[in-house]
Amino acid sequence: MVQSKKVNENGTYINKTMVVSIVSLATKEIQGVVDVYQPTKLTLKRLFNKNVGKGVRVKYTNLGVLIDIYVVVSTDCEVSELVYQIQQNVKNSITSLLPIKIKAINVYVMDAVKKDSL
Repeated sequence: MVQSKKVNENGTYINKTMVVSIVSLATKEIQGVVDVYQPTKLTLKRLFNKNVGKGVRVKYTNLGVLIDIYVVVSTDCEVSELVYQIQQNVKNSITSLLPIKIKAINVYVMDAVKKDSL
């Protein structure tokens, strides 16, 4: 069964898988992001729950949607600027495609790798 959640007063239901896909694509668009990262804890959840996406966790609350993004970045980028760009791109992508309110977008840098080693 696909998990959806009523997210606004109009009674709109939004599928979590759709939100995860938009967040993942918007994150990978940013130069300096090598990949989204799959924490071990989420790997087990993903086996049993199709709504947990690779490197992205979405949680619905009464105040809006909480989004956690786990990324691997390139060592030649400024991390604070990269995180800001990810947050802005994800926010713009979601608000332009879906009628949902975003409470927070948290970006966790899990690793940094040299471009040479890719």
